[in-house]
Amino acid sequence: MRKDIVGVVKKIHLRNILADDSRFASSRKGVRIASAALFVGFLLCILAGLNLHRLRTQYSVMQFLPSHHPALEMDQSVRRDFHLTDLPTFIGIVTLNDNEAGTWLESERIEKLAKLTEAVGAMPQVGFSLSLANVDGASDVEGVLNVGTLVDVIPPQQWKSRILKDRLLTPGLITKDARSVVIYTQLTAADVDLLVRFEQNFRKLLSETFPTSSAHVGGVPAVQTDLGLLLTKEIRNFILLTLGACALTLFLIFSTLSTLLIPLILTAFANLMVFGFMAVTGLTFTVLSSTVPVLVFITVVSISAHILLRINEDAQHTPEGFTKWQLIVRANRAIWLPNLLGAMTTCVGFLTLFFSDVPLIRDYGIGVAEAVTLSWVLTSLGILPLLYVFPLPRPRSWVRQPAHWARWAIQKRKPIVISVALGCVLLLVAGHKLDWTGKLFDDLPEGQEARQSTEKIDRSMGGVIPVEIVIQGETGDWNDPKHLQKLDQLMDQLRHVEGVGSVHGIPDFLRAVKSRGTPNLPQTRAAIAELYFLYSLSGNNPLESYLANNGKSARIEIKVHDIPSDQMRRLIDNLSARVQAEFPDNKVEIGGMGAIVHLIHDELSNSLIFGFWHALVFIVILLAFIFRSVRWALVACVPNLIPPLALLAFLAITHTPIKPGVAIIFSIALGLAFNNTVYLLSRIRTLAKGLRPLPISRSFYMEGNPCLISTMIILMGFSVFLFSYFSMNKTFGACMLVSLLAGILGDLIFLPGLLRMFPKLL
Repeated sequence: MRKDIVGVVKKIHLRNILADDSRFASSRKGVRIASAALFVGFLLCILAGLNLHRLRTQYSVMQFLPSHHPALEMDQSVRRDFHLTDLPTFIGIVTLNDNEAGTWLESERIEKLAKLTEAVGAMPQVGFSLSLANVDGASDVEGVLNVGTLVDVIPPQQWKSRILKDRLLTPGLITKDARSVVIYTQLTAADVDLLVRFEQNFRKLLSETFPTSSAHVGGVPAVQTDLGLLLTKEIRNFILLTLGACALTLFLIFSTLSTLLIPLILTAFANLMVFGFMAVTGLTFTVLSSTVPVLVFITVVSISAHILLRINEDAQHTPEGFTKWQLIVRANRAIWLPNLLGAMTTCVGFLTLFFSDVPLIRDYGIGVAEAVTLSWVLTSLGILPLLYVFPLPRPRSWVRQPAHWARWAIQKRKPIVISVALGCVLLLVAGHKLDWTGKLFDDLPEGQEARQSTEKIDRSMGGVIPVEIVIQGETGDWNDPKHLQKLDQLMDQLRHVEGVGSVHGIPDFLRAVKSRGTPNLPQTRAAIAELYFLYSLSGNNPLESYLANNGKSARIEIKVHDIPSDQMRRLIDNLSARVQAEFPDNKVEIGGMGAIVHLIHDELSNSLIFGFWHALVFIVILLAFIFRSVRWALVACVPNLIPPLALLAFLAITHTPIKPGVAIIFSIALGLAFNNTVYLLSRIRTLAKGLRPLPISRSFYMEGNPCLISTMIILMGFSVFLFSYFSMNKTFGACMLVSLLAGILGDLIFLPGLLRMFPKLL
């Protein structure tokens, strides 16, 4: 066997002559086909370019929620019963700088705040704007009950004592030190362009009105809008970085400039076609689909490299008399099936996301599968005219050498196989404990203004993430002084729970109307009914959001801090248990972003991590059909179990918070891991032609370097993610690099040793 291998190597070296165009005659057929194809490609580029302006980007923490989930349906029920809108609400925060004396509770500053609030409310498509300067309230002043704008019905000298002690106002509208105020502005629509335009105008108006103060815009919509804008920059950066990575990688592989241009042209062409397709079909770019340019690059350059190397290989064995077009067609026919299998296994990894209940993830899986398929088609067809126009590829000398390192893997097969098997056991043990500590707003870069201002609001303004608790009782319960007293005591307990920023409910509104200065709640049903009636006279009755129309259900509004997922789950369980213990005979429901997002994200992530089994089953079926052998399909799976195990261990050891955007990596990585496997097994089948034993060593000698080169290209592609603005994409890139390196170990080191130890496996 050793002599046979050495003979093959010598034979390859003797015939390893660089491809020379002069050896092959030209062809009129080739000229006509190449000219027509290039013209059609040029027209397609123009058509796609004219539609790129229709491409939209969008981000939302709610994008990762399924269409139907009990927790989500409960939240919608709460919103419906208490007239809570789901429209975007921006929060403007203005803080007095150190060189500004006094507080916001001064007539001149409140007057300017009132004008600003009015100006913001008059902006197009603004539903309402609320601040301390225009909030309604009621107050007893010298025995006379006044209702209206609070700062108008209360004398300025009483503002400090009245406002800073009112839980409805502090810290919701003004901080306890009275140095910061906020303006809540709700829009009438959630159109992406409207959000971007309004945030810019809102920020400008704040700065112009209070030029000496620190003014920022925060809140969930601001974070999401800024993320959407960053996505646009991210896409541009990814395109430039992938082209740079493509050029660098190809420079290491090929020695001629013309050979570098072919994959670069195809990468730009495929990306343009994919973006044009997304623009025409109305698909939106999200934080997940920002990975599309890199995945297109990986597909195009990997396929191109295999074709270019096969062209060079076939050129050395093609007899005189062949035209250049015949050589190109012949080489592409030889490599098209492995290229197709590589693209299809990648697609299968993404298509398993189709079974997700989350529209964002489902659309992402389908969209990327379509992008990969389109890239395979465009590359397989587009490379034909380019190969005819440009000189034939000339790989560097190290590429043309057989894979000598494969001999080492085969010679040391026993210790390698045993070591890798033991390593897999250790990886499994290390990866059993994953980290579920993700926060809602940790995807935005730390220096981003929207994140900084939102975190400030979260810390000093009573929390930013809503949790709604509904207590269902009987008609008349919430007119009962004892019932309201118990609710008031419960709310006071909840305010002291760690993680809770603020708590509001019916008792706060009843206490806000302080009859003759008493801080106690009304003691009779008649007094309670009188205050309910008083609030009903308001044009916008605030009690409608806390007391259902049927009088049976009361709502507690809680704002919690942005804490890690595992702490949030414990907090929600604690709140639910406390409320249920206080009202054991009543039905308690919990809704709001804080109660549903982490819960659903964790459930979804857990299912996605183990969703790679779906991808594995589909890939086995696909390979069994292509190779016409279940045994070959099962053998192909063995080395590709190493990358998922390496991913589990990597995530556990690095304490990477698990989110849906991270969990989908397992299915994707598995699909990419099979790329080298299908090329290696296809080479074995091609060389075997009925021979026994199978030419394992020779196959790895001939296909080892092309597979190594292909993996190097993919590694360069995914390394681009490390330069992302988003921590999610950085994590995605790091995980894919770990998976690919584990795939090299499995396919190029472990697999040849395994097949030589157990040749009957195939």
